[in-house]
Amino acid sequence: MKILFICSGNTCRSPMAQAVFQKIAAEKNLSVECKSAGIAAFTGSPASENSVAALQEIGIDLSNFRSTSITALIPRLDEFDLFVPMTYSHAVALLQLGVEKKKIYLFNTDVSDPYGGDLSVYRATRDELLKQLDILAEFVENYEH
Repeated sequence: MKILFICSGNTCRSPMAQAVFQKIAAEKNLSVECKSAGIAAFTGSPASENSVAALQEIGIDLSNFRSTSITALIPRLDEFDLFVPMTYSHAVALLQLGVEKKKIYLFNTDVSDPYGGDLSVYRATRDELLKQLDILAEFVENYEH
């Protein structure tokens, strides 16, 4: 299964979600390929310093991450099986790009944007993602069987 995580700038939430989910998927032996992109991202930007720090605390290295604009992926969007937006408004943007509603997985709540916050704000976003991504892992596990 190919999963695309979506946020705004692709330097905070969606890269953290991608990296954390890859770790969860590996631990659960899920057959997934993860990528992330941003609705308003510039391609090639590094993950924010606090995103890197927050994930480093749980043993995940995000230091080599580089952002991708969703516009760069438009010709290949049909390659993805599941789209995981960080907010409802990101889901609406995906629908406007022609993504099928049935391919969009919404979290129980919007994941707040830590952009510009201190490390404690990024930790809170990371912890929220951990909860939501555990639920996503169950969904993917059931989907595969």
